[in-house]
Amino acid sequence: MDALLFEELIPLDDRVAGPLAARPELAPLFNGSGSSLVYDGALRFLFEPGIRQRHVWDAASPVYVRNGEGGWRQTASPREACEAVFRAVLSPEAFARRGTSEFLEGLDIAARQLELSLERTAEPLGFAPQTPFAWLLKGERIASLRDRPFHPLAKAKIGLSDEDYAACMAEFGRPAAMRWVAVKQESIQRGSLADEAEPLDLLDGRERAAVEAELAHRRLSEAGYMALPVHPWQLEHKIKPEFGDEIADGTIVVLDVEAGRFLATSSIRTFASPDDPERMLKLPLSVLSLGAARYLPVVKLLNGLAGERMFREALARDAALADRVFLCEERNWWGFLPEPMGLFDDRPRHLAAQIRKLPAEALAEGRRAVPMASLGVQRKEGHFLSELLGKDVSAEEAAAFYEETAELFYDIVMRLFKIGIVPEIHGQNCCLVLSGNRPHGLLFRDHDSVRLHPAYLERHGIGDPLYRIRPGYSNSLYNETPEKLIFYVQSLGTQVNLASILESLAAAYGIPERRLWRSTESAWRKAFAAAGLPEQDRGRLERAIFESEEWPLKQIVVPLLESDGVPGAMPSGKGTGANPFQLLRRSHFETPLRSGVR
Repeated sequence: MDALLFEELIPLDDRVAGPLAARPELAPLFNGSGSSLVYDGALRFLFEPGIRQRHVWDAASPVYVRNGEGGWRQTASPREACEAVFRAVLSPEAFARRGTSEFLEGLDIAARQLELSLERTAEPLGFAPQTPFAWLLKGERIASLRDRPFHPLAKAKIGLSDEDYAACMAEFGRPAAMRWVAVKQESIQRGSLADEAEPLDLLDGRERAAVEAELAHRRLSEAGYMALPVHPWQLEHKIKPEFGDEIADGTIVVLDVEAGRFLATSSIRTFASPDDPERMLKLPLSVLSLGAARYLPVVKLLNGLAGERMFREALARDAALADRVFLCEERNWWGFLPEPMGLFDDRPRHLAAQIRKLPAEALAEGRRAVPMASLGVQRKEGHFLSELLGKDVSAEEAAAFYEETAELFYDIVMRLFKIGIVPEIHGQNCCLVLSGNRPHGLLFRDHDSVRLHPAYLERHGIGDPLYRIRPGYSNSLYNETPEKLIFYVQSLGTQVNLASILESLAAAYGIPERRLWRSTESAWRKAFAAAGLPEQDRGRLERAIFESEEWPLKQIVVPLLESDGVPGAMPSGKGTGANPFQLLRRSHFETPLRSGVR
């Protein structure tokens, strides 16, 4: 509902929306609700003023759709509500598009799979971490439970049966035993040739010996073949059915061995070894998630190398970032790319592996790192913050923790912005590093989407990373103006990452949302002043962030409806919405917000 309101697919004009008091005939439908605004168009529901967006659904409000007799009945599913809206606002041709039907089907899958997660994960989510690495694993499980908070289809992992879903998702805590294939060396592209690790390094001595014994049994030499791990689902559903020619001619040899048990993280294609806290394994898992297949193409791995090099150069330009920014090392990877296949071909992207090395400093004694998304999850069992801090957290303590987190986040992000980059700052790839119980730094991973502004990089003596961009496709990595780059701080950093944290803290600890939004603005203004931005751009950026009535917004639903087939990345677009800092100043926030706290 909030996504439909955010992208204005539900048009709240005076003809169909207004005070509930002006429509007394509708009052019996919403008995007991405190909201004062009602929508009476394609649907009937209550809504209220928001801050992250102009209007939000009153989550206590039922949603009504028309029945076949001209009356109204309470909707039975998210799909039913969306379908009513789409029929009202889309043309018949647009409603008949493949993207529309796939979106509606995805809603059904998301609802069912979320229900599975809520029903079956009490025990794996209840374990008590005893080490810094165990805290990271616990955070990954909780983050996975909600997944991407801004995306209506986030929980839909299309292509997985219910049993596959329970085996693959982090919140279930089930280790997966990896399968292995041997691939001809000439068909492999590598990320690093110097001091190269190899996938077998992920295994203990006994498991490694089992794989090597199978290679010897098949008479596959190390000089001729590289052993790669493959997720068991990927092997059965993608490699065996679609790589028959390569298997037949011996380019790929499926080994009769399982070795290495790995736990899923909040990213469905990244896995942690329970016994090796310094290394993670990233593999393609070609299910559909967020409207795209979760494959692992060589072009993304190459861009990750370029992004990481640029990121490390940027860190060296500001001493204030030292010991507060931690980067995963992602240079060791192997991707199937035989000649004459190209970087943008579909088939090779389904067989690859990457070893991600976590920086030991982020998980040193006395420190813990958790995905920021884990702090944006509201659970009936209690908020993760109380477990992190090891006590019953008061409203004042929760508000102070958020304020300190926001100040740290914006200070780091704006210092990087000044140099010309914005890394992955949504809550799944950006982790909060605690020292004791205090926010200390940020851990970043997945460097293939480190966005940049060329003029700022040049100003700091950093060259073009030479990202490889698919011809004819939109490109979000290069941003010609500071305003285009700051969009990612507005959207992914603020409306997605921090907003989900502050909303969940407000609900869990009884804090007014507007108080935490004021802390958000204050933290960003403080970081903006301290970052050292170029004088000629300060006024423009300050207006764009704080003073403009409108902000650019990241569209999700509309691009999904318009998609035709599976793109290589999450479909998204840019629209225009309200500036939350301007909404914050409006007098109507004297009325209750979603947290129910005045």
